[in-house]
Amino acid sequence: MDRDQTILTLEERVAFLAMERRAAMEALDVALDIGSFAATLTGLESVEDILRESVVKIRALQPFGPLAFFLADENDDMALVPAYADPPDGLRFLEQEKAPLIEDRTVAWALRRKKPVIVATTDRSGRLFLHALASPSRVLGLFMGLLAEEEESRSAPSYPDYLSIVISATSGVIGTTLLLRRINSLNLSLQEKIHFLEKSKEELALYRNNLEKEVAVRTKELARTNEDLLREIVERKRMEAEIRYHAWHDALTGLANRELFHSRLLAAIASNENVAVFFMDLDGFKNINDTLGHDSGDLLLQETARRIAGEMGEKDTVARMGGDEFTVVITSPSSKEDVAACAERLLRNVSGPVSLGDACVSITASIGISCYPQDGKNVQELMKCADMAMYKAKERGRNRFCFWSETREKGS
Repeated sequence: MDRDQTILTLEERVAFLAMERRAAMEALDVALDIGSFAATLTGLESVEDILRESVVKIRALQPFGPLAFFLADENDDMALVPAYADPPDGLRFLEQEKAPLIEDRTVAWALRRKKPVIVATTDRSGRLFLHALASPSRVLGLFMGLLAEEEESRSAPSYPDYLSIVISATSGVIGTTLLLRRINSLNLSLQEKIHFLEKSKEELALYRNNLEKEVAVRTKELARTNEDLLREIVERKRMEAEIRYHAWHDALTGLANRELFHSRLLAAIASNENVAVFFMDLDGFKNINDTLGHDSGDLLLQETARRIAGEMGEKDTVARMGGDEFTVVITSPSSKEDVAACAERLLRNVSGPVSLGDACVSITASIGISCYPQDGKNVQELMKCADMAMYKAKERGRNRFCFWSETREKGS
Protein backbone atom coordinates (compact mmCIF):
# COMPACT_ATOMS: atom_id res chain seq x y z
CA MET A 1 0.00 0.00 0.00
CA ASP A 2 1.59 3.35 -1.07
CA ARG A 3 1.78 6.39 1.21
CA ASP A 4 -1.19 8.27 -0.38
CA GLN A 5 -3.44 5.23 -0.17
CA THR A 6 -2.46 4.69 3.47
CA ILE A 7 -3.26 8.30 4.34
CA LEU A 8 -6.60 8.06 2.51
CA THR A 9 -7.46 4.86 4.41
CA LEU A 10 -6.61 6.48 7.73
CA GLU A 11 -8.70 9.54 6.91
CA GLU A 12 -11.66 7.30 6.07
CA ARG A 13 -11.21 5.45 9.37
CA VAL A 14 -11.11 8.69 11.33
CA ALA A 15 -14.28 9.96 9.59
CA PHE A 16 -16.11 6.70 10.29
CA LEU A 17 -14.94 6.80 13.91
CA ALA A 18 -16.28 10.32 14.34
CA MET A 19 -19.65 9.29 12.89
CA GLU A 20 -19.86 6.31 15.28
CA ARG A 21 -18.97 8.53 18.22
CA ARG A 22 -21.64 11.11 17.37
CA ALA A 23 -24.32 8.42 17.09
CA ALA A 24 -23.33 6.80 20.39
CA MET A 25 -23.12 10.10 22.25
CA GLU A 26 -26.51 11.23 20.88
CA ALA A 27 -28.12 7.99 22.11
CA LEU A 28 -26.44 8.39 25.50
CA ASP A 29 -27.53 12.05 25.81
CA VAL A 30 -31.14 11.10 25.05
CA ALA A 31 -31.07 8.24 27.57
CA LEU A 32 -29.61 10.46 30.32
CA ASP A 33 -32.12 13.22 29.55
CA ILE A 34 -35.04 10.79 29.79
CA GLY A 35 -33.56 9.48 33.07
CA SER A 36 -34.21 12.83 34.78
CA PHE A 37 -37.64 13.31 33.17
CA ALA A 38 -39.73 11.54 35.87
CA ALA A 39 -38.14 13.69 38.58
CA THR A 40 -39.20 16.82 36.66
CA LEU A 41 -42.82 15.61 36.42
CA THR A 42 -42.98 14.75 40.12
CA GLY A 43 -42.76 18.45 41.03
CA LEU A 44 -45.93 19.30 39.06
CA GLU A 45 -49.32 19.37 40.79
CA SER A 46 -51.94 19.32 38.02
CA VAL A 47 -52.55 16.65 35.38
CA GLU A 48 -52.63 19.33 32.68
CA ASP A 49 -49.14 20.57 33.65
CA ILE A 50 -47.83 17.00 33.66
CA LEU A 51 -49.25 16.32 30.19
CA ARG A 52 -47.96 19.66 28.86
CA GLU A 53 -44.41 18.81 29.96
CA SER A 54 -44.75 15.30 28.52
CA VAL A 55 -45.77 16.73 25.13
CA VAL A 56 -42.62 18.87 25.10
CA LYS A 57 -40.46 15.81 25.78
CA ILE A 58 -42.33 13.64 23.25
CA ARG A 59 -41.96 16.21 20.47
CA ALA A 60 -38.26 16.51 21.26
CA LEU A 61 -37.85 12.76 20.69
CA GLN A 62 -40.08 12.30 17.62
CA PRO A 63 -41.78 14.68 15.14
CA PHE A 64 -45.56 14.54 15.51
CA GLY A 65 -48.46 16.36 13.93
CA PRO A 66 -51.49 16.74 16.24
CA LEU A 67 -51.37 14.62 19.38
CA ALA A 68 -53.58 14.17 22.43
CA PHE A 69 -53.96 12.38 25.76
CA PHE A 70 -57.29 10.73 26.63
CA LEU A 71 -58.06 9.66 30.21
CA ALA A 72 -60.48 6.92 31.17
CA ASP A 73 -63.73 8.13 32.75
CA GLU A 74 -63.83 7.19 36.44
CA ASN A 75 -67.43 6.03 36.03
CA ASP A 76 -66.92 4.28 32.70
CA ASP A 77 -63.52 2.67 31.99
CA MET A 78 -64.42 2.25 28.30
CA ALA A 79 -64.99 6.00 27.79
CA LEU A 80 -61.85 7.97 26.86
CA VAL A 81 -62.21 11.67 27.68
CA PRO A 82 -59.83 14.23 26.09
CA ALA A 83 -57.43 15.56 28.75
CA TYR A 84 -54.88 17.52 26.69
CA ALA A 85 -54.35 18.15 22.95
CA ASP A 86 -51.56 19.89 21.08
CA PRO A 87 -52.48 21.86 19.11
CA PRO A 88 -56.02 22.20 20.53
CA ASP A 89 -57.63 22.39 17.09
CA GLY A 90 -56.06 19.02 16.21
CA LEU A 91 -58.33 17.25 18.70
CA ARG A 92 -61.21 17.07 16.23
CA PHE A 93 -59.08 15.15 13.71
CA LEU A 94 -57.84 12.70 16.38
CA GLU A 95 -61.39 12.15 17.71
CA GLN A 96 -62.52 11.28 14.18
CA GLU A 97 -59.63 8.82 13.80
CA LYS A 98 -60.23 7.32 17.26
CA ALA A 99 -63.85 6.36 16.64
CA PRO A 100 -63.22 3.56 14.06
CA LEU A 101 -60.23 2.34 16.07
CA ILE A 102 -62.50 1.87 19.08
CA GLU A 103 -65.04 0.15 16.90
CA ASP A 104 -62.57 -2.39 15.44
CA ARG A 105 -61.02 -3.04 18.92
CA THR A 106 -57.62 -1.57 17.96
CA VAL A 107 -57.74 0.82 20.93
CA ALA A 108 -58.70 -2.02 23.29
CA TRP A 109 -55.73 -4.03 21.98
CA ALA A 110 -53.36 -1.08 22.47
CA LEU A 111 -54.59 -0.59 26.05
CA ARG A 112 -54.06 -4.26 26.87
CA ARG A 113 -50.68 -4.45 25.11
CA LYS A 114 -49.18 -1.42 26.91
CA LYS A 115 -46.61 -1.10 24.12
CA PRO A 116 -46.45 1.09 21.01
CA VAL A 117 -49.04 0.38 18.31
CA ILE A 118 -48.72 2.09 14.91
CA VAL A 119 -51.67 2.03 12.48
CA ALA A 120 -52.60 3.80 9.28
CA THR A 121 -55.00 6.75 9.25
CA THR A 122 -58.48 6.29 7.79
CA ASP A 123 -57.44 7.69 4.41
CA ARG A 124 -54.08 5.81 4.46
CA SER A 125 -52.17 9.07 4.07
CA GLY A 126 -50.36 8.90 7.42
CA ARG A 127 -49.62 6.80 10.50
CA LEU A 128 -51.03 7.03 14.00
CA PHE A 129 -48.98 6.19 17.12
CA LEU A 130 -51.03 4.67 19.98
CA HIS A 131 -49.76 3.89 23.47
CA ALA A 132 -51.59 3.00 26.69
CA LEU A 133 -51.31 5.28 29.73
CA ALA A 134 -51.03 2.70 32.49
CA SER A 135 -50.06 2.86 36.15
CA PRO A 136 -48.86 -0.32 37.89
CA SER A 137 -52.43 -1.02 39.06
CA ARG A 138 -54.69 0.01 36.15
CA VAL A 139 -55.06 1.55 32.69
CA LEU A 140 -55.42 5.33 32.95
CA GLY A 141 -56.01 6.25 29.32
CA LEU A 142 -54.50 6.53 25.85
CA PHE A 143 -51.87 8.60 24.05
CA MET A 144 -52.57 9.18 20.35
CA GLY A 145 -50.56 11.16 17.81
CA LEU A 146 -50.08 11.58 14.08
CA LEU A 147 -46.50 10.68 13.14
CA ALA A 148 -44.74 13.25 10.97
CA GLU A 149 -42.43 12.23 8.15
CA GLU A 150 -39.03 11.22 9.56
CA GLU A 151 -36.14 13.28 8.16
CA GLU A 152 -33.51 10.56 8.64
CA SER A 153 -33.06 7.06 10.01
CA ARG A 154 -32.56 6.75 13.75
CA SER A 155 -29.95 4.71 15.70
CA ALA A 156 -31.03 1.88 18.00
CA PRO A 157 -32.88 1.95 20.30
CA SER A 158 -35.66 3.30 18.08
CA TYR A 159 -37.99 6.17 18.95
CA PRO A 160 -40.83 3.87 20.11
CA ASP A 161 -38.49 2.64 22.88
CA TYR A 162 -37.76 6.19 24.04
CA LEU A 163 -41.41 7.23 23.76
CA SER A 164 -42.49 4.21 25.82
CA ILE A 165 -40.16 5.27 28.64
CA VAL A 166 -41.50 8.84 28.57
CA ILE A 167 -45.16 7.73 28.44
CA SER A 168 -44.59 5.16 31.21
CA ALA A 169 -43.03 7.85 33.42
CA THR A 170 -45.96 10.17 32.64
CA SER A 171 -48.46 7.42 33.47
CA GLY A 172 -46.79 6.68 36.80
CA VAL A 173 -46.84 10.33 37.89
CA ILE A 174 -50.45 10.83 36.71
CA GLY A 175 -51.52 7.65 38.52
CA THR A 176 -49.96 8.90 41.73
CA THR A 177 -51.49 12.36 41.27
CA LEU A 178 -54.99 10.96 40.65
CA LEU A 179 -54.61 8.62 43.60
CA LEU A 180 -53.64 11.47 45.91
CA ARG A 181 -56.51 13.52 44.53
CA ARG A 182 -58.95 10.72 45.31
CA ILE A 183 -57.53 10.38 48.81
CA ASN A 184 -57.84 14.12 49.40
CA SER A 185 -61.39 14.08 48.04
CA LEU A 186 -62.26 11.16 50.29
CA ASN A 187 -60.78 12.90 53.32
CA LEU A 188 -62.81 16.05 52.60
CA SER A 189 -65.96 14.02 52.19
CA LEU A 190 -65.37 12.18 55.45
CA GLN A 191 -64.62 15.40 57.30
CA GLU A 192 -67.94 16.85 56.13
CA LYS A 193 -69.79 13.79 57.33
CA ILE A 194 -68.00 13.90 60.67
CA HIS A 195 -69.01 17.55 61.02
CA PHE A 196 -72.70 16.67 60.62
CA LEU A 197 -72.50 13.54 62.81
CA GLU A 198 -70.63 15.02 65.79
CA LYS A 199 -73.49 14.19 68.13
CA SER A 200 -73.47 10.55 67.20
CA LYS A 201 -70.39 8.83 68.64
CA GLU A 202 -71.41 5.52 67.19
CA GLU A 203 -71.65 6.87 63.66
CA LEU A 204 -68.48 8.92 64.15
CA ALA A 205 -66.55 5.78 65.18
CA LEU A 206 -67.97 3.93 62.17
CA TYR A 207 -66.77 6.54 59.69
CA ARG A 208 -63.42 6.83 61.41
CA ASN A 209 -62.95 3.08 61.06
CA ASN A 210 -63.85 3.25 57.36
CA LEU A 211 -61.40 6.08 56.90
CA GLU A 212 -58.57 4.10 58.47
CA LYS A 213 -59.29 1.12 56.24
CA GLU A 214 -59.41 3.29 53.14
CA VAL A 215 -56.17 5.04 54.04
CA ALA A 216 -54.51 1.65 54.64
CA VAL A 217 -55.62 0.45 51.21
CA ARG A 218 -54.40 3.64 49.53
CA THR A 219 -51.12 3.50 51.48
CA LYS A 220 -50.49 0.00 50.17
CA GLU A 221 -51.22 1.19 46.64
CA LEU A 222 -48.77 4.06 47.08
CA ALA A 223 -46.13 1.67 48.44
CA ARG A 224 -46.55 -0.60 45.42
CA THR A 225 -46.31 2.40 43.11
CA ASN A 226 -43.10 3.55 44.80
CA GLU A 227 -41.60 0.07 44.49
CA ASP A 228 -42.43 0.01 40.77
CA LEU A 229 -40.85 3.44 40.33
CA LEU A 230 -37.70 2.33 42.14
CA ARG A 231 -37.44 -0.75 39.94
CA GLU A 232 -37.88 1.42 36.86
CA ILE A 233 -35.08 3.75 38.04
CA VAL A 234 -32.73 0.81 38.62
CA GLU A 235 -33.51 -0.60 35.17
CA ARG A 236 -33.02 2.82 33.58
CA LYS A 237 -29.59 3.17 35.20
CA ARG A 238 -28.67 -0.32 34.01
CA MET A 239 -29.65 0.60 30.46
CA GLU A 240 -27.59 3.81 30.65
CA ALA A 241 -24.54 1.85 31.85
CA GLU A 242 -25.01 -0.70 29.06
CA ILE A 243 -25.27 2.01 26.41
CA ARG A 244 -22.15 3.71 27.80
CA TYR A 245 -20.21 0.40 27.80
CA HIS A 246 -21.13 -0.50 24.21
CA ALA A 247 -20.22 3.00 23.06
CA TRP A 248 -16.60 2.48 24.22
CA HIS A 249 -15.92 -1.27 23.80
CA ASP A 250 -15.59 -3.80 20.98
CA ALA A 251 -18.54 -6.22 20.96
CA LEU A 252 -16.50 -9.33 20.01
CA THR A 253 -13.44 -9.07 22.29
CA GLY A 254 -14.50 -6.67 25.04
CA LEU A 255 -11.40 -4.56 24.36
CA ALA A 256 -11.49 -0.80 23.94
CA ASN A 257 -12.89 0.24 20.55
CA ARG A 258 -11.59 2.88 18.15
CA GLU A 259 -13.28 5.73 20.00
CA LEU A 260 -11.92 4.81 23.43
CA PHE A 261 -8.45 4.16 21.96
CA HIS A 262 -8.48 7.60 20.33
CA SER A 263 -9.58 9.23 23.60
CA ARG A 264 -6.92 7.45 25.70
CA LEU A 265 -4.14 8.26 23.21
CA LEU A 266 -5.26 11.89 23.10
CA ALA A 267 -5.17 12.05 26.91
CA ALA A 268 -1.71 10.46 27.00
CA ILE A 269 -0.39 13.04 24.52
CA ALA A 270 -1.97 15.88 26.53
CA SER A 271 -0.05 14.74 29.65
CA ASN A 272 3.18 15.56 27.74
CA GLU A 273 4.76 12.25 28.84
CA ASN A 274 6.49 9.75 26.60
CA VAL A 275 4.03 7.46 24.78
CA ALA A 276 4.53 4.35 22.65
CA VAL A 277 1.89 3.24 20.13
CA PHE A 278 1.72 -0.35 18.80
CA PHE A 279 -0.15 -1.16 15.59
CA MET A 280 -0.49 -4.96 15.37
CA ASP A 281 -1.82 -7.01 12.45
CA LEU A 282 -2.14 -10.83 12.52
CA ASP A 283 -0.15 -12.64 9.80
CA GLY A 284 -2.22 -15.02 7.72
CA PHE A 285 -5.46 -14.48 9.61
CA LYS A 286 -7.52 -14.34 6.40
CA ASN A 287 -6.36 -17.84 5.43
CA ILE A 288 -7.46 -19.28 8.81
CA ASN A 289 -10.76 -17.39 8.62
CA ASP A 290 -11.42 -18.71 5.11
CA THR A 291 -10.42 -22.34 5.77
CA LEU A 292 -11.86 -22.86 9.28
CA GLY A 293 -14.80 -20.46 9.10
CA HIS A 294 -15.73 -17.15 10.66
CA ASP A 295 -16.71 -18.74 14.00
CA SER A 296 -13.20 -20.12 14.40
CA GLY A 297 -11.82 -16.77 13.28
CA ASP A 298 -13.81 -15.03 15.99
CA LEU A 299 -12.51 -17.48 18.63
CA LEU A 300 -8.96 -16.82 17.46
CA LEU A 301 -9.48 -13.05 17.72
CA GLN A 302 -10.92 -13.41 21.24
CA GLU A 303 -7.99 -15.56 22.40
CA THR A 304 -5.49 -13.15 20.81
CA ALA A 305 -7.19 -10.21 22.55
CA ARG A 306 -6.98 -12.05 25.89
CA ARG A 307 -3.28 -12.73 25.43
CA ILE A 308 -2.46 -9.14 24.46
CA ALA A 309 -4.48 -7.69 27.36
CA GLY A 310 -2.88 -10.13 29.81
CA GLU A 311 0.57 -8.92 28.84
CA MET A 312 -0.12 -5.21 29.32
CA GLY A 313 -0.33 -3.15 32.51
CA GLU A 314 -3.41 -1.53 34.05
CA LYS A 315 -2.41 1.92 32.80
CA ASP A 316 -1.95 0.71 29.21
CA THR A 317 -4.79 0.63 26.68
CA VAL A 318 -5.41 -2.36 24.38
CA ALA A 319 -7.93 -1.84 21.58
CA ARG A 320 -9.32 -3.68 18.59
CA MET A 321 -9.52 -1.43 15.55
CA GLY A 322 -11.51 -3.90 13.46
CA GLY A 323 -10.82 -7.17 11.64
CA ASP A 324 -7.49 -8.59 12.88
CA GLU A 325 -5.95 -5.20 13.76
CA PHE A 326 -5.08 -4.36 17.36
CA THR A 327 -3.48 -1.31 18.93
CA VAL A 328 -1.75 -0.65 22.24
CA VAL A 329 -1.01 2.63 24.03
CA ILE A 330 1.87 2.43 26.53
CA THR A 331 2.09 5.52 28.73
CA SER A 332 5.41 6.72 30.19
CA PRO A 333 7.64 3.84 28.99
CA SER A 334 11.01 3.96 30.76
CA SER A 335 13.09 3.35 27.63
CA LYS A 336 13.05 2.23 24.03
CA GLU A 337 14.52 -1.09 25.15
CA ASP A 338 11.54 -1.70 27.47
CA VAL A 339 9.17 -0.98 24.58
CA ALA A 340 11.07 -3.46 22.40
CA ALA A 341 10.98 -6.09 25.17
CA CYS A 342 7.22 -5.62 25.49
CA ALA A 343 6.78 -6.08 21.72
CA GLU A 344 8.86 -9.29 21.84
CA ARG A 345 6.67 -10.68 24.66
CA LEU A 346 3.52 -9.88 22.68
CA LEU A 347 4.86 -11.63 19.55
CA ARG A 348 5.86 -14.67 21.62
CA ASN A 349 2.51 -14.94 23.42
CA VAL A 350 0.41 -14.37 20.29
CA SER A 351 2.30 -17.06 18.35
CA GLY A 352 1.51 -19.80 20.90
CA PRO A 353 -0.83 -22.63 19.74
CA VAL A 354 -4.58 -21.94 19.89
CA SER A 355 -7.20 -24.71 20.09
CA LEU A 356 -10.17 -24.04 17.80
CA GLY A 357 -12.47 -27.01 18.30
CA ASP A 358 -10.92 -29.95 16.47
CA ALA A 359 -8.14 -27.80 15.01
CA CYS A 360 -5.04 -26.40 16.67
CA VAL A 361 -3.45 -23.44 14.90
CA SER A 362 -0.57 -21.04 15.43
CA ILE A 363 -0.51 -17.52 14.11
CA THR A 364 2.08 -14.76 14.17
CA ALA A 365 1.79 -11.00 14.16
CA SER A 366 3.60 -7.96 12.82
CA ILE A 367 3.92 -4.86 15.00
CA GLY A 368 4.68 -1.30 13.98
CA ILE A 369 5.78 1.10 16.74
CA SER A 370 5.71 4.90 16.87
CA CYS A 371 6.75 7.06 19.82
CA TYR A 372 5.61 10.43 21.10
CA PRO A 373 6.96 13.03 20.73
CA GLN A 374 9.73 11.81 18.37
CA ASP A 375 7.51 10.37 15.61
CA GLY A 376 4.47 12.62 15.80
CA LYS A 377 2.74 15.36 17.76
CA ASN A 378 -0.87 14.16 17.43
CA VAL A 379 -3.00 11.03 17.17
CA GLN A 380 -3.11 11.01 13.37
CA GLU A 381 0.65 11.29 12.94
CA LEU A 382 1.41 8.59 15.53
CA MET A 383 -1.14 6.19 14.00
CA LYS A 384 0.18 6.79 10.49
CA CYS A 385 3.78 6.13 11.55
CA ALA A 386 2.87 2.98 13.51
CA ASP A 387 0.80 1.68 10.58
CA MET A 388 3.62 2.20 8.06
CA ALA A 389 6.15 0.66 10.47
CA MET A 390 3.90 -2.39 10.72
CA TYR A 391 3.94 -2.83 6.94
CA LYS A 392 7.74 -2.56 7.05
CA ALA A 393 7.74 -5.40 9.61
CA LYS A 394 5.65 -7.51 7.22
CA GLU A 395 8.02 -6.73 4.32
CA ARG A 396 10.96 -7.91 6.45
CA GLY A 397 9.47 -11.34 6.99
CA ARG A 398 6.56 -10.96 9.44
CA ASN A 399 6.49 -12.21 13.07
CA ARG A 400 8.55 -9.19 14.08
CA PHE A 401 8.27 -5.60 15.20
CA CYS A 402 9.64 -2.44 13.66
CA PHE A 403 10.11 1.08 15.07
CA TRP A 404 9.15 3.88 12.69
CA SER A 405 12.36 5.70 13.68
CA GLU A 406 14.41 2.70 12.47
CA THR A 407 12.79 2.76 9.04
CA ARG A 408 13.78 6.41 8.65
CA GLU A 409 17.33 5.85 9.91
CA LYS A 410 17.84 3.04 7.39
CA GLY A 411 16.17 5.01 4.62
CA SER A 412 13.67 2.28 3.92
